[in-house]
Amino acid sequence: MDDNDTLAAVLSYLPPPAASATGSLSYSFPAADVASLNGEEEDRIGRLPDEILRNIVSRLPTKDAARTTVLSSRWRHLWASIPLVLDDGAGGLAPAAAAAALASHPGPVVSARLASSQDAEVVASVFASLASRDVEDLVVVINGSWPVEYRVPSEVLDCAALGRLWIGLSQFPDTSGVAPALLSLRELGIVHSSAQDRDLHAVIPRCPELETLALVLTQDHPRYLHIWSGSLRGVVIWKSMLREVHLDDAPNLDRLLVEPIADAATHIKIIKAPKLKILGYFDVGLHQLKIGNTVIKLETKIKPNAMVRTLRTLALKVQFGVEDQVKLMPTLLKCFPCLETLYIKSVPSEALVNAGIEFWDQVGFTECVYSHLKKCVLEAVRGEDNELAFAKFIMERAQMLEDLHVFVDGSCSKDFVLCRLSSEGCVSPDARVVVERQDGTVWGFQRAIDLFQSDPFGC
Repeated sequence: MDDNDTLAAVLSYLPPPAASATGSLSYSFPAADVASLNGEEEDRIGRLPDEILRNIVSRLPTKDAARTTVLSSRWRHLWASIPLVLDDGAGGLAPAAAAAALASHPGPVVSARLASSQDAEVVASVFASLASRDVEDLVVVINGSWPVEYRVPSEVLDCAALGRLWIGLSQFPDTSGVAPALLSLRELGIVHSSAQDRDLHAVIPRCPELETLALVLTQDHPRYLHIWSGSLRGVVIWKSMLREVHLDDAPNLDRLLVEPIADAATHIKIIKAPKLKILGYFDVGLHQLKIGNTVIKLETKIKPNAMVRTLRTLALKVQFGVEDQVKLMPTLLKCFPCLETLYIKSVPSEALVNAGIEFWDQVGFTECVYSHLKKCVLEAVRGEDNELAFAKFIMERAQMLEDLHVFVDGSCSKDFVLCRLSSEGCVSPDARVVVERQDGTVWGFQRAIDLFQSDPFGC
């Protein structure tokens, strides 16, 4: 992947630019003025009220908005009277251009979307100015090359009014000798960037309003993520190479969402997360789960102190052709006795062992399946005996089941799966079994970071 491709990939994960050229505006002229506006000599835009003109200027990229000041004294007043948006409408405004805009504009800064620069003095002055102007909504820092060399200046940690900070293709600020003051930060995203463990862990506990943390495409650093936060509600680890994710003390954490990548053998440890409701995708072949002091593995006897009774939605990635993964599933399910919604994504494996055909008949009492499970979704099903044996297990044991949804991939006949399952009865009289072709999935990064999604994996 060249630099342009890398930058394009990073931009696809970052929030969209604050400035928009596509916003719709409407204004109705008084009837008496309509006829006069038909003459070519009339300046229709100039007849608009200041409120509409400010809205127009606020939607322009920074350079274009600044250029309106040369139109007339009225336009000069408009530019100075709107909150400043530092954005070029593309990859990010160069710090030199941002510095010039800040010097010519006396008002507050709503948001800033900045590109990197080799001029450390200019960059530092821009961030110092942003902090003093109480930038509120978004600071995005982008570098156009890999490996990462540019480090975001530590002055960004002084932006006490900042509500959202995303860093792409850059190094996280150095916190040595700095007391982070991100007192209003609600959302922190780190995309294809390097963040030293000590720096990240110095910032997170000092953000009393932080609700969302996203690590995307990270590689060497951070290696470990330890969550000590009274405010965090959602943590998203997306295609990142983390060795450990520990929920040390997260009293308000609602969800831990993970999109795994090959060879990223992340250890997930749940110590104190009394409101955790959503977990996934947990890769049964890659990830390791530890609850309290209990490592969840084959033959582990699950005791009450190794259960998370608050969890309601679980998503797993499983290779049904791998015996150890199939046999670990009942143990995992016993860790979440009040589970109501279960997603299973079937992952192809080179070896195909009929590990689950008889195994599921021998599985004993599993509280969540018998007493709580209402919805089960099987994705990417290829019609293999192991997959259908698990579906049969759910149909025969889940007494509260309302919906079993099976999505088959392109290599499998929908009618074949439907025929195999229709011969099996459901213990739940209200159960509905649906088999459909899988044309896509709603699971994606933007859905994962949306705290308003009650079911981020939902179909």
